[in-house]
Amino acid sequence: MDAEAWQRARALFERLADAPPSTWEAQLQALCPDDAALRAEALALLRADAQAGGEATAVAAQAPALLEAAAAADDAAATARLAGTRLGPFVLQRELGRGGMGQVWLAERADGAFQQRVAIKLLRNHWDRGEDLARFRAERQILAGLQHPNIAHLVDGGVSDAGLPWLALEYVDGSDLRQHCDAHRLDLPQRLRLFLTVCAAVNHAHQRLVVHRDLKPSNILVGADGAVKLLDFGIAKLLDAETAASATRLFTPEYAAPEQVRGEAVTTAVDVYALGLLLYELLTGRRPYRVEHSTPAAYEQAILGQEPTRPSLVVTRTDDSVAADELAARRHLDPRRLRRELRGDLDAIVLKALRKEPAQRYASVAELAADVQAWLERRPVAARRGSWRYRSGRFLRRHALAAGLAALALLGLSGGLVVALAQRAEARHQRDIARSEAETARHTVDVLVGVFSAANPARHPGETLTPADLLKEGEREVQTKLADRPRERAALLEALGRAYSGLGQYDQAQPLLDAALALRLAGDDRLAEASVRLALSAIASRRSQNEAALRGARDVLALSQGDSREARELRATALLHLGIEQGNLDRLAEAESSLREAAAMRAVLFGTDDERYWQVLVPLSYFLAGNGRSADALSLLDPVWEAIRARTQPGDTDRAYLLDARGYALSQAGRYADAVPLQEEAVANAKRVYGEDHPDFYKALNNLAVFRYRAGDARQAAEDFERVRAWGETHPDRRTLRRPDNLLRGLAQALDDSRQHERALRVLDDLEALRNTLALTDAHDRAEVHLLRARVLRHARRFDAAQAALDAYRIRLDANAAEVDRAAADLEGTRLQLDRGDRPTCEDADRAAALGGSAGTADRWHAKAVAALCWRRAGREDKAMPLLGELREVNVSSLLPVPREAVQAALAVP
Repeated sequence: MDAEAWQRARALFERLADAPPSTWEAQLQALCPDDAALRAEALALLRADAQAGGEATAVAAQAPALLEAAAAADDAAATARLAGTRLGPFVLQRELGRGGMGQVWLAERADGAFQQRVAIKLLRNHWDRGEDLARFRAERQILAGLQHPNIAHLVDGGVSDAGLPWLALEYVDGSDLRQHCDAHRLDLPQRLRLFLTVCAAVNHAHQRLVVHRDLKPSNILVGADGAVKLLDFGIAKLLDAETAASATRLFTPEYAAPEQVRGEAVTTAVDVYALGLLLYELLTGRRPYRVEHSTPAAYEQAILGQEPTRPSLVVTRTDDSVAADELAARRHLDPRRLRRELRGDLDAIVLKALRKEPAQRYASVAELAADVQAWLERRPVAARRGSWRYRSGRFLRRHALAAGLAALALLGLSGGLVVALAQRAEARHQRDIARSEAETARHTVDVLVGVFSAANPARHPGETLTPADLLKEGEREVQTKLADRPRERAALLEALGRAYSGLGQYDQAQPLLDAALALRLAGDDRLAEASVRLALSAIASRRSQNEAALRGARDVLALSQGDSREARELRATALLHLGIEQGNLDRLAEAESSLREAAAMRAVLFGTDDERYWQVLVPLSYFLAGNGRSADALSLLDPVWEAIRARTQPGDTDRAYLLDARGYALSQAGRYADAVPLQEEAVANAKRVYGEDHPDFYKALNNLAVFRYRAGDARQAAEDFERVRAWGETHPDRRTLRRPDNLLRGLAQALDDSRQHERALRVLDDLEALRNTLALTDAHDRAEVHLLRARVLRHARRFDAAQAALDAYRIRLDANAAEVDRAAADLEGTRLQLDRGDRPTCEDADRAAALGGSAGTADRWHAKAVAALCWRRAGREDKAMPLLGELREVNVSSLLPVPREAVQAALAVP
């Protein structure tokens, strides 16, 4: 149906909508006797409207689909009219495709001079003619200047009788590069050689100051003869024509560079980025970014906000439409082998091409091609600043036979007296080491035999031994059998202390580690001493003794100087502990610096695909998210999370490192519903690993309670908070929360929101007592209890008591209180007036709403909602409506419960 027919059907519908259904067909026959199709369409609209309950929404619901069908019909009619049209010496045969600027047709030469098939590109006739004609002419000029065997060349061009510009291009009968590689199951070297051909064509364009700007698989065809052809310079840019960013942003979102999405100036770096995307797909068969919806906006957001997943990790992903086994088979490999081939050099090449900042990518396509060629020739690649070991390994792989023969020759020449003497000395040294190690091993085995003997059920009839029982037996064995061997005793005491610490039994761990430290000090082994001090620092941290933990980490840094791997690993771990404690003490800039240094060291030591590297990301992301930088935290965690998720299933231990951290970052970003399932998995994992009598389990459960409360499940959150509180009261020496007062605060809020007001008030009494004695709290924390109490009493409709609590809050705010704290009192006072039924005075709420950006996002929406509610109740629509207009744009689910409650109340008032 075309647009005109749609309008006629709509007119018939509106004329008959109120008539009895039994008369519709007769009236339609009378109104349009000669158009059965129109009658059928109008009748379908009338029946759909009747099924929808008589509301006029049925027509509106069908309109988009009908208009889309009408547009398609118009296009089909226009295409049918074009077939057989003559353009210069060519006649249009059939449409090959269409894009943003126009259509591409297969055409044949019809002037009898010779046989020739070309691809003719026609400009769409409904576009803005001035701008697109200029771009079309630019494309013609660009193509005329590009002469390369792998670029489809210009044949002819002109303007049709109807005024449509056209270009005749070399016709390539083939498939796009990606499809060609998969259909022919090309291995990695074959794919890379084709990619180098593309690079040569793009580099040719760059040398002539032309940027393609729309490189993608569909614009790179491989003909039946295997020749690669680069197509479609329709949005190409001449670098010497203009330097400013174009006002019209033309690109394919899936293959756009970040600077294109941002609307910035275009350089050759745009094509380098697009070639990186193409290389990623050729190697892995996947896209580098995950998007939930295949929309332009989703792709643009991913390009700007996500880091690309490392190619070697994405190839084992199993949650896609194409299985990992099939993707690897198309490359004549299995997934594990494909991952090994990509890991290292090819990872580095692709990721360098895909860096967000143009200056951090390859400086030219030629440099990218040089690295790919280096990989093919097993030479070092520039993207990896390789060590001597890496470069020498590459040399040996290239010249394996020659290196082997040279090594044999060298061995043959290295005989003689000097070697014999060296071997003799080395033999004596190795003999002494072997004797010492054998002795150590024998004593260690004696200890373990004693431990396992103690586990024999015959020695403990009717009893069930726990891990702690075995550790206690191990302690006795160490003290008995290694009494005269301090070095071995120190090592095993440290191991036992760490094991107790892992079980959360810090009182048992501390004396063992103290004894190990004393032995290490007597032995004058600085690195061994540093290792024990690190374990002691971890225990101090677990007990919230942050200053002691900080001093311990600094001691380890001082002790672990040197270039040995052991020293560097200790320093990296000490920096991790140091950053955690600096963050716990709110020294956030220092914490971020220490943690980033630790991450850099561990990346070098272990690689970024290692749990020891991920361990640093967790506290760093916590501090970032907790200080308003949730987007930075997620950008840090997301690449690693995607890599882990691709090769694990829920419940796998590997996932545990990031579950809490990513859940927290999502929660801080307002994505509460996304955070809850991650934290539920974290709790299940902690229960399986540690059991339900361990600090880590209750720390995870506490976080789950917070996320559930923020997501709106107050009743379940209250139950979780209660479990954590009960465990903490039973095990006061195992406090796992740095701020136990915040546990009570969360519990009180969850009880209040689940309408358990009296229980909430009792918890607030406990919170007040704790905050009055806890060293980490300040005047703001102590005053806040009264504001929380006022809110609970208001919800319980005890208005006089609520007013008294609010007055107490105002009195306790000190002279240095922030504006947002005073605004909170004003807002609660306004809510109290409204709930009590008083005629409200809205100036306080209005003043709080005017704070704007000086308050946090949640506080700002809370203030605007209360002000809107107040003005509307006061009958001042002129004041309320602008605020309500803003509130209707808010994603209420992303707000904390108190602002969420206020916004919903404001929008619900008639």
